[in-house]
Amino acid sequence: MKFLVVDDSEAARFMLKSMLETLGHSVVGEAGSTEEAVEAYDKYKPEAVTLDLSLSRGNGLEVLKVLRGKGAVAKVIVISGNSQKKVQDELRALGASGFICKPFNLEELAAALKELQ
Repeated sequence: MKFLVVDDSEAARFMLKSMLETLGHSVVGEAGSTEEAVEAYDKYKPEAVTLDLSLSRGNGLEVLKVLRGKGAVAKVIVISGNSQKKVQDELRALGASGFICKPFNLEELAAALKELQ
């Protein structure tokens, strides 16, 4: 699957890209802010997006709303340290396909990706 990795931390993007590639996926783009995420989605048309909730200049919730408002059909896995059920329910209502709590490991990522298929 072709992924767009969205996280404001360059180190987190590097780690996630490495994990996704280890699991046999490709990363077609990266973004660290809400604006970059929307631009990268339009440019790369990924099949899936990993989306951190905490971004510079905005948040992942805004990105998800914009993407869904544009008719984006990519599967979105939200990755966040905020594990509140209320937040997860709101994200699912907006079309998020999955949720991973930080910190996470390769096995947890693999399990979340398996649910996408």
